[in-house]
Amino acid sequence: MSNTSFAPVSGLLLAGGQGSRLGGRDKGLMQWRGEVVSARLASLLRPRVGQLLISCNRNQAIYAQWADQLVGDPLPDYPGPLAGMLAGLRACRGSHLLVLPCDLPALDGALLDALLACSAAHPEQPCLVRAGEQWQPLLCVLPRNCLDSLEACWAADGRSPLRWLLGQTHGVVQLAADDPRLHNANQPQDWD
Repeated sequence: MSNTSFAPVSGLLLAGGQGSRLGGRDKGLMQWRGEVVSARLASLLRPRVGQLLISCNRNQAIYAQWADQLVGDPLPDYPGPLAGMLAGLRACRGSHLLVLPCDLPALDGALLDALLACSAAHPEQPCLVRAGEQWQPLLCVLPRNCLDSLEACWAADGRSPLRWLLGQTHGVVQLAADDPRLHNANQPQDWD
């Protein structure tokens, strides 16, 4: 599906973390099934977005090959994923920002399309994914009109994406609790 079905959408791949659970390795550059995970996820985003952003705080020369634009955190020392979301919304040229983290290597296009369809049905609201009762706050679509709310949250030292998102009226893509596309690859064995 192309982004012609929706208002122009930008995409953001969150790859700015420290990789502390991977011994400091850059999670976005890990190999999954023989492919760099960021390359794989960027290829999922590319046909669905008019602008592809990658939030990264190191290895910019590598990430640049997959992005239209790189963004970095507004503060040093890896302040967390909400910082990447803020940087992405600030740089977003589309009416919406499709956000995905680099540690969900099994994501597929059908799930991204479901998020975009949710956003088309709720164009003024963020759309989130919930698997069973577990929220996936870093896999979402944000209308660009959320920027003021996110700026205010950040200025008040808010750092929790989930707390900020659940404070907004939002749409939901509901999935089964054990949906394999949401396997979170945080440990070295997850990448084997």
